Amino acid sequence: MNIAGKKTIKLIALMMALILVLSMFSACKLPDTSVIEPITIEPEETADSTQVAETPIPEPTFVVDDATEAAYHALDLEVFRWYATQDGYSFHMFIDDPSVYQIDHASVNMTLGEFTEEDTVRMSTEAAVYLERLNTINREQLKPETQFSYDVLYQILSDYAEETHFEYFYEPLTEYSGLHSNMPLSFALFELKNVQDVEDYLTLLADMPRYMGQVLTYEQKRAELGIFMTEPALDAILEDIQLIIDAKDTTFLYVTFEEGIDKITTLTAEQAQTYKDRNTSLLQNEYLNSFQTLYDGLDDLRKSCRSYEEVAKLNDIQKQYYEYSMQSAGNNTLSVEETLEMLKSEMGLLQYDFRKILNDRPDIYDLDMNITSGDMQQDLDYLQSLISPLLPALPEHNLTLTDVPEELQDQFAPAAYVIPSMDDWKDNVIYINTATEDPTLLLTLAHEGYPGHMYQYIYQRSQDNLGLMQRAAHFGGYAEGWAQFAELLTVENQDKYDQDLVRFYFDYSQIVNSILPAISSILVNYYGYTEDALINAVSSYGFDGEYFSSIYYKLVVDQPYYFFDYAIGYSQLEQLYRETQTELGDRFDMAEFLKTYLDLGPGNFDLIKEQMYVWLDARLQDDV
Repeated sequence: MNIAGKKTIKLIALMMALILVLSMFSACKLPDTSVIEPITIEPEETADSTQVAETPIPEPTFVVDDATEAAYHALDLEVFRWYATQDGYSFHMFIDDPSVYQIDHASVNMTLGEFTEEDTVRMSTEAAVYLERLNTINREQLKPETQFSYDVLYQILSDYAEETHFEYFYEPLTEYSGLHSNMPLSFALFELKNVQDVEDYLTLLADMPRYMGQVLTYEQKRAELGIFMTEPALDAILEDIQLIIDAKDTTFLYVTFEEGIDKITTLTAEQAQTYKDRNTSLLQNEYLNSFQTLYDGLDDLRKSCRSYEEVAKLNDIQKQYYEYSMQSAGNNTLSVEETLEMLKSEMGLLQYDFRKILNDRPDIYDLDMNITSGDMQQDLDYLQSLISPLLPALPEHNLTLTDVPEELQDQFAPAAYVIPSMDDWKDNVIYINTATEDPTLLLTLAHEGYPGHMYQYIYQRSQDNLGLMQRAAHFGGYAEGWAQFAELLTVENQDKYDQDLVRFYFDYSQIVNSILPAISSILVNYYGYTEDALINAVSSYGFDGEYFSSIYYKLVVDQPYYFFDYAIGYSQLEQLYRETQTELGDRFDMAEFLKTYLDLGPGNFDLIKEQMYVWLDARLQDDV
């Protein structure tokens, strides 16, 4: 969402981009720290050698102007209202009480959104107008913390306003995290607190045929342009859709809706039953038919499927889109080449640690791999005790652990944290996939709960000094970088399990589930590595090239950006952490570092690192 580091990929439905942070699933250019020595020109001797040197003209200074500060926050609120009301679903996910943001419910277009090129143009045009207005606000007259929010908002609007010509390169239907598989859970997450919520829910459910029809039209256009998916990817997506269709009479959406209705005490029994009947009818007709139409339409495009070799052969504009998407996921401005070097560097550090443990502890594979008490609440309590000395205390909040519905278990990650609304951040939900065996549940809960996603969102959404758009916009690399760093904090501070074992597992998981597949994506998609070439590249890292390449090659062709939020986000934060530790040495204070980082709020890493370096310089000066 910015001119410096791409954040928004056009034509992604807003609701799909912001609902879930999935657990299965970025490094910016460092500021120029080189010192340029000034050329000194000695003054010529004059007759009056006692002449006083001319007083230099001071640099202009600015003071905070209350009117400018108010103007910025008013615009920030206006942009947030524009952003959060693009469609009815986003409105409900972002906002619990519309009056908090002076939003008239009647003004919200209660649809699932638009998936058209025309709507992308509309949003770009409107964002450009907001950007012009932002440019009229004197940044130097804002408080320092507001200046940072200003910079983040500037990047968000700049990216929306920028013309990219990448409209049909985005693939909304992918295995594991595609729009089609997210849709049922999206409705399940829709909270029914009152009659208006119920009416909105049913209106959105009735909009399914129109919206999914736009998605199919989009895929048909991709097929027409010769950029449709591979046949195995199509088969996987059709299989996912068929599971939803087959659950016609047993879908969990009957239960979630009826449970929500039963909690609304103002409804009579007759009214409640009427709503339940409407929901049943919509599920068995509009909802089911929209998936059947999507299934049939996609299956008709089978002749347009491409081979893996064809998909992986990118032309120049596709390479531009690849870099654009990589930067979007990573929240940075690094080129593909720079990103690859950073990932290789992180890979080397993880490998060194991994192999050292293996050499020092040859018995590591004989140890009990269960890094959990076996009780989720007990693990969560332990995690809270671990982070207490390191992180600021959270305000009062609630957490509900919920099982993933059975029909989604095969498509779902081991766990997922549901991002709360902006004004109702106290209520939080983590979905647990009970169908997956998770011997490292402690680290999973660290990623999703404390001190990971949930901690970050509760802490930052409760900070009213942060800009609204800064808190609302989705920064995937920032969020996933923090969540994985949260795992590292747990690894380094836990004392219940064998330290080498926990570190060994973390290193291995980071390598094979994040860094190595991200490297593989770049090698295959950008540099054109064949599967055989990838086998050699993976083998050069000391891993079973044939085994891992048999998994990675098809995965990174079908889903090129699947791992970037994780791999690039983690690498950037870990890099910043190491640099700060090195600079401060014995004076490094982890709690101070973490609070400074979190207090800045979400944003792109170019801005974040710039501010962290300012803080670091001040700390170094304090100690002189």
